[in-house]
Amino acid sequence: MDRKRQLEDLRADMAKIDMQLVALLDKRASVARRVGDLRKDVPSLPTGAEGQLAALLSHGSGDMPPAALREIFREIFASSLSLEMPATVAVVGQEGGTGHAAARMRLGVAARVVALDSVHAAFEEVQRQRADFAVVPFETRADGLVQSTISALIASELRVISCFEVAHNLQLASRTANFADVEKVYATAADHALVERFLEAELPKASVIDVRSPMVACQLAVEDHGAAAIGDESFAGQFELHVARRNIRDGGDERIRYAICGARPSSRTGDDVTAIAFSVADAPGALHQVLQRFAEKGINLTKIQSRPTPTEAWKYLFFIEVAGHVTDRNVVSALEEVKRQAKFFKVLGSYEAS
Repeated sequence: MDRKRQLEDLRADMAKIDMQLVALLDKRASVARRVGDLRKDVPSLPTGAEGQLAALLSHGSGDMPPAALREIFREIFASSLSLEMPATVAVVGQEGGTGHAAARMRLGVAARVVALDSVHAAFEEVQRQRADFAVVPFETRADGLVQSTISALIASELRVISCFEVAHNLQLASRTANFADVEKVYATAADHALVERFLEAELPKASVIDVRSPMVACQLAVEDHGAAAIGDESFAGQFELHVARRNIRDGGDERIRYAICGARPSSRTGDDVTAIAFSVADAPGALHQVLQRFAEKGINLTKIQSRPTPTEAWKYLFFIEVAGHVTDRNVVSALEEVKRQAKFFKVLGSYEAS
């Protein structure tokens, strides 16, 4: 059999498998809808997704790279979740921005997203029951914990119920995907600043027009043959724009850890962490005494950071993550002792370790 015939047969095999995949995905979607019918009016996230994903990956032969398989199943999980539980989500930032993209990645494209200016505003949407969840930036690679999110959690009764990491970048997208066609670029002022070196080097003659959101950039670019938009690839695809240049952010990927916050605490998965904020008296060994309580109970501290308190000059608030769920017996015992010793103490939430 000649090579051409072999290639045709192999591509025909892949096409058959694709049809089987579509049928299986439709079957999964049908089950997700039935699950949704049984849990109506209960806006709580399913737990154990990371463990389920790890179990699935362990069954792979390696022919499909594990990183690719992970992303495929993350998308399947998110899309199924949006069918099971069509949620309203409050995010921080612009429509079509990084927060919006992160929410869609975790909760599916069917999630209704409300874009707001601040973490406090996003939390208020949930507290007033106008949104089911808030998806907010929790930690960045460059700056560590996001102070506005920690402050909002301390002032709120909402809890962190899930955390996930996203590597954000920016794409240049147009109707034709032909880089040579681009004479005009639509972008927000913030995104423009992040790709300034790229534009100067690759499109020095193109005019850059500031718009209020990445979504508007896509809307304008789709109407103009010689224009392109800067934004997230998922939104560009929504407007049938095609990537002309990928990963154009001057500083490379921006890695952000997001928190999903809600009114109902998460249930345990068996592989959880609990976030706590506390302050201690200004006395020798005060911090050591608090941390010792966890050591005595055999609890591992996975993270510890400090931040200035917003109300007292030169005073610090400590943020820690400990292994275990807030309902685990040893964690309950340790937290009771810490609460008695700390000047200020608050549990910010328990969530599956990622």
